[in-house]
Amino acid sequence: MEYVLNFLEVPELAYRKVGGFFVGSLRHLKDHFIPHARNNYRPHLLADRALALFSAALVCVKIFSIALLSFGPVLPAYSSAITVGNIISLTNESRAQYGLAPLAQNSELDAAAQAKAGDMLAKGYFAHTTPDGKTPWDFISAAGYNYLMAGENLAVNFTEAENVEQAWMNSPGHKANILNKDFEQIGIGISEGQYQGHTAIFVVQMFGTPAEQKISINNTPTPVQASPVPAPPAARLPAARPASTAVISQKLEIIQAQTQMRDDRLLIQAQISGAPVKVLAYFGRQAVMLAPQPDGSWQGQADLAELAAGQQSVRVWAADISGSSSEMQLADFTNSTVNNFQVLGTSTNASVKVSWFGVAFDPKTMERQVYLFFIAGILSSLILAIAVKRHIQHVNLIANGSLVAIFACLLWMAG
Repeated sequence: MEYVLNFLEVPELAYRKVGGFFVGSLRHLKDHFIPHARNNYRPHLLADRALALFSAALVCVKIFSIALLSFGPVLPAYSSAITVGNIISLTNESRAQYGLAPLAQNSELDAAAQAKAGDMLAKGYFAHTTPDGKTPWDFISAAGYNYLMAGENLAVNFTEAENVEQAWMNSPGHKANILNKDFEQIGIGISEGQYQGHTAIFVVQMFGTPAEQKISINNTPTPVQASPVPAPPAARLPAARPASTAVISQKLEIIQAQTQMRDDRLLIQAQISGAPVKVLAYFGRQAVMLAPQPDGSWQGQADLAELAAGQQSVRVWAADISGSSSEMQLADFTNSTVNNFQVLGTSTNASVKVSWFGVAFDPKTMERQVYLFFIAGILSSLILAIAVKRHIQHVNLIANGSLVAIFACLLWMAG
């Protein structure tokens, strides 16, 4: 009988232990987050010792992230630097997703866009119309570009080319310019300097359709129905010389070039008009030969390890049999800490991925997520500390918590 009673007491004892564990956990959570009499209206999360520990941990996260980029096995990646080539490449990628033809870079639109970017930086404004009333069309006309239609997109305070393109594509008006099927050419202007008390990058994207429209000739002649003609009287005629055929050659031009990551290789693709006989992609003192493809494009592959050897600019060069050549900047590559890890007040550069125990991840993204999570947690604790017991406040607790939150914000902005 005693054995049966002891057996029946086991579930009750286990229930009490489990219940006690959950009750104790809830009490600890309350002590850490919510001010009440047991913690003297000072949540443990905002105590001086806890805040000091949090501050040290935040600094350790920054050091750990920099150390990974400096000494870890870096995986080279496509640079996100805000450059003319990167902006044009991303714009044409967006158009390609909607089945639209790529935009050709135009030097006059480049000059107009650069003049507008420099004007905004010099006069400290961000708008389509200047303080003295000049419109985008005034800049385009001043650059000597004669257009049927034109458009303009602006951006400022961005740190990566992908972010600029994504912001434009998320805006209906800017997206309409990028995906306008009637635009044929593009120009980019970039200016960096002080704006509203901090370093900023102005990006101007100008689109245009030239007034001088291209003349196209159909390669297939229109079939003509033949009718019987009486045979002429026989006569001895001199042998006729074969008629010469006029050949209309298309101008050699690199219309579009882009890259794709494939494991440890970089696939380089280019669309070229005219009749190229040699196409190269070169970076530093090295070059890669591009081969013609059945679809009319040219392709080649480069080793990412070679690209990551230093900060390099990749360019595509094409030449035809007559000696004419065309060149286009494709992308910027880098894997150094200085160039990839943005410091507060400096211009942006690309993010980098590192390999850690076989897992590839971006330390910069990880660091920013940690800071954002901490900022949200500390601000929530401060709001609870102020709102729950409004008549009992500890000024030093709120002040110290706010300082740590500001410190975390500064570290986040520096990342």
